[in-house]
Amino acid sequence: MSEMDSANIKKGIGLLLVFLVLPLGLAVADQKDFLFQQGNEFYKAGDYEKAARAYEQILQMGYESAAIYYNLGNAYFKLHQNSRAILNYERALRLAPNDEDIRHNLQLANLAVVDKIPSLPELFYIRAFRQFRDRFTLSTLFILVICLYLICIGTLIIRILTKRNRARQLALFVITVCGIPLLFFSGILISKIHHLHCHVEAIIMTEKVDARSAPSSDGTELFVLHEGVKVHIVNRTGEWVEIKLAAGKKGWMPKEVLEVI
Repeated sequence: MSEMDSANIKKGIGLLLVFLVLPLGLAVADQKDFLFQQGNEFYKAGDYEKAARAYEQILQMGYESAAIYYNLGNAYFKLHQNSRAILNYERALRLAPNDEDIRHNLQLANLAVVDKIPSLPELFYIRAFRQFRDRFTLSTLFILVICLYLICIGTLIIRILTKRNRARQLALFVITVCGIPLLFFSGILISKIHHLHCHVEAIIMTEKVDARSAPSSDGTELFVLHEGVKVHIVNRTGEWVEIKLAAGKKGWMPKEVLEVI
């Protein structure tokens, strides 16, 4: 067999695989859309359990979006499964941090939480920075930084290559105008990545759990928390996690009582 024949066979196999896989991908996408519409119809009909099941199936297929998590949160809220409603509203908010409907429903769900955990006071500029950072998703910040970087690099190349003074001055102006926000949003992006990587948050899913002084059921009971409370996971040991509340309290509890946002 010649090399040309071998190359043609490989191309043929490649095309065959494309034609086999493409319909499968389209079928999965169609199934996702069907389940989403079905979930919406179940929700409108008041069958919230079937609606939640349909949305959960979409997530199990590997798809996620703010709309899916939001609708799933609404279904669980109607089913009076408040911790699951809060969990999904929180997940939706991470994907769409500026959505006021998600924020509103999350606030409503939090009203039913037994434990009202106050937050530690923050310096106003730290709070302002955090609130500004949380208005952006990671992908939005990444795209913004890349676009500003490409503009600066492209303009710098033009400035280096051109010999016209006016063009060089204009290029310097563009670099300055884009360079300042590039540095600023790069800092925001780094902060966002660090926050998402190091600041792992979870929701308590069981009706009640004791926070203990050590990662053991023999540890001293420090305080009691109820379902729906959001906690920050600061440490892990075996089947136990150390959590920290917004008010600063710390304690250990079994990891099975939590679900990470």
